[in-house]
Amino acid sequence: MSIRRSVLLALLLLVLLGTSSAVYRQRIKFSGYDWYIRESKEPEGPMNNYFAGLGESIDVLPDGGMRLSLSYNNGIWCSAEIWTLKSLGYGTYTFHIRTPLALLHPDLVLGFFTYSQTVWYHNREIDIEFSSWGSKERSATPSGQFVVQPYERDGHLAAFSAAPLKGPSTQQFVWTKSRIDFASWLGYGDRPPAGDARLVSEWSFTDAKLIPKPSAPLHINLYLMNGQFHSEKDGSIVVIIDSFSFTPER
Repeated sequence: MSIRRSVLLALLLLVLLGTSSAVYRQRIKFSGYDWYIRESKEPEGPMNNYFAGLGESIDVLPDGGMRLSLSYNNGIWCSAEIWTLKSLGYGTYTFHIRTPLALLHPDLVLGFFTYSQTVWYHNREIDIEFSSWGSKERSATPSGQFVVQPYERDGHLAAFSAAPLKGPSTQQFVWTKSRIDFASWLGYGDRPPAGDARLVSEWSFTDAKLIPKPSAPLHINLYLMNGQFHSEKDGSIVVIIDSFSFTPER
């Protein structure tokens, strides 16, 4: 192999892996899909978190659910993240969450999102997130938000209270070329109609020119706001996801 070709291959590898210290070795199968598990030996983004692997911050349960948890290893609090081996593309993304999101610990952020590390234009990111966003109150109520990055632009973020999510819930986004429709509701049935008390929030992003192209894998993570954990605060440090489903656009 020529020196020039070796250099080009090395540069390509750096682009693909970025500057992260994570070692992408472990995989799990959840809801019929193969996922990578994130692990790190140094604090990384978002917000200077460590990430632990299978049997620590990530577990697949005997009933088929997946447990994400904040774990404590050798004096370090570790977060959790997984992502699909490939992009799933346009279609309907549905997440069934067993853990009541109203009870999420105030220091934690739970995210369901598309993300492409090698794409420079806002990483083709679509987000559903839940957090109290650094509230100093002992028992803060989390909020949810639907986002099409960049979040700081007007009309790219819709926030809502997660207080009604006191039981199992469904989080969903429908991604097409012309729009992205988000929804959050109580229970695991079909999406309730507008005006139904079970429908906690819904929002549509319709600026077709700014809708991400479908080349980003799907990620799920649970991490610490600013990498810090305050044990005296009240809330769950475990989130159980019963299932994920994807229906391609027809």
